[in-house]
Parts: sequence; C-alpha cells; structure tokens
Amino acid sequence: MLKIKRQDKPHPPVLIVEKLYSIGTAADNNLVLKEPDIDSVHARLVNTNGQITLKDNTSSSGCFVNGQRITQKLLQPGDFIKIGCAEFEVLPLTQTDRQAQADDCWHLVADSSWLAGQSFIIAKDSRCIIGRSSECDITIAGTHLSRRHTEVSVVGSSLRVRDLGSANGTFVNERPVKDDLAHNGDQLRVDVYSFRIVGPDDGADKTQIRNSPLPEFTKTVERKTTSAEPKRWKTRPTSPGNRMEPTYRESRGIRLWPWVALCAAALSILLFLLLR
Repeated sequence: MLKIKRQDKPHPPVLIVEKLYSIGTAADNNLVLKEPDIDSVHARLVNTNGQITLKDNTSSSGCFVNGQRITQKLLQPGDFIKIGCAEFEVLPLTQTDRQAQADDCWHLVADSSWLAGQSFIIAKDSRCIIGRSSECDITIAGTHLSRRHTEVSVVGSSLRVRDLGSANGTFVNERPVKDDLAHNGDQLRVDVYSFRIVGPDDGADKTQIRNSPLPEFTKTVERKTTSAEPKRWKTRPTSPGNRMEPTYRESRGIRLWPWVALCAAALSILLFLLLR
C-alpha cells in the first residue's frame, strides 16, 4: 500500500487502502477536491494486491505523473501526481503508519461460511462497499449477494451501515436496516455472510479484574480431607462372597437333621402298626 501527500497546500496524508479510490469534486468521492479545474469524478486509484494504479476518468484537464499526461499509470514511491492544479507526492507506508492504521481502523471479522476468520479493514474517513462485483472493496463471490450490496463507513465512534438496494437485505444484530449505525461488538450480516464488528483499540472495552469482596450469601465450602486408611465397605449378605459362613459344628448339625427326621417318621409308622 501507498499514501499520497498534498504538496501545494497543507493536508494530512491519504492512505490508499480501498480497492477503488475515487478523486473529484463530487461529495461521494473518497477524496474530495474543490478546485475549479477538477471534474466531478476526475480520476481513480485502483488497488490491486497492494499495487496502486492511477486511472484518468476522461477528465477535461487530465492527470499527470512526473510531468507526463497519463491515461493510467502504476505508481511508485517518489512519484509526483498533478490532478488539475492539485499536486501530490506518492510515499511508502512506514511501520508507524501501519500501526496507526491498525489502531485507528474498524474491522469486520467474518464468523461464518468459508470466510470465517478473515478480517477486513474499514479505514477512517472512507467508505467500504461489500458486494459480488470485483470493483467492491470487499468482494464476496456469493450467488445471492448483490453486485453492490452494502456500504459501511466510519461516523464518529460508530459504523454507518447502508443497504444499497440489495435483493436479500442487510442486517445488524439480525434486524433489517436500510441506513443505520452499528457499534463495536455488533453483528453485521449481508445475505448469509456474517461479520463481527470490531472498533478501534482504544482500551475502553478491555476487561478489568476487580478485587471486590464476596457477597454476603456466598459461603465458603471446606474440602474434606482424604484418609490414608483403607475403607471398610458395608455390604449386604446377598452373595456367597459377602454372607457370613457357618462354623463347623453348625454345618454338621445342618447335615444330620434330615436323617433324624427320617428315623422319627419310621418309628412313628412302626408303633402305629404294632398297636393296631
């Protein structure tokens, strides 16, 4: 990525992070220039995998790179651009620029479908178009996604979400929206593709550990200590291994009693026959 810095008047550098960056006098351009010799949409900067190309939009006064009029030109650090009477220098992004961009930008973090885990930057003072067209800033090859589905832009401490007349709608926290504000932590859904909205890292949402006392109803539960002695299990006498076995004398008596009963019965029958 590159940045352009105006040379003919004080102006903060402009970072080119969108895929398509329009320049002109119209209010809906990414970079609005009010000079009289500049057309409504004078030129476009096209970002292709980090390489920036300046394309003239058949303007009346033309676009110039290093003093030569161009139709389109791949820009390099150190180039000088003249659009009408506005002059710019092309500069590389420094590590400070990258860190400031990361800290000052909003992000859409995909959390569904094949996009899950991908993060898309929404730079400050810029508009990001989501859709199926290759000219969109976030291009999603979804069958039911409109060519230009949704526009998101940073407005103060919020993110503006504007549906662009899509067929299947735009939703914030599953609520259909036409033109509304979203905030850090909200969920944005376009058709079936959903994103978690992450605001700039300003430290306001960091979790703080509080050393507050326990509430009155909280009771301290003491853990029972484990004894080193072997446990003695109490079992019911339901199996031969668990019931108490009789002694030798008890077992001998148990084995003799059927014979005693048999002899008593025979003696009773004999006495009955003799007395008869």
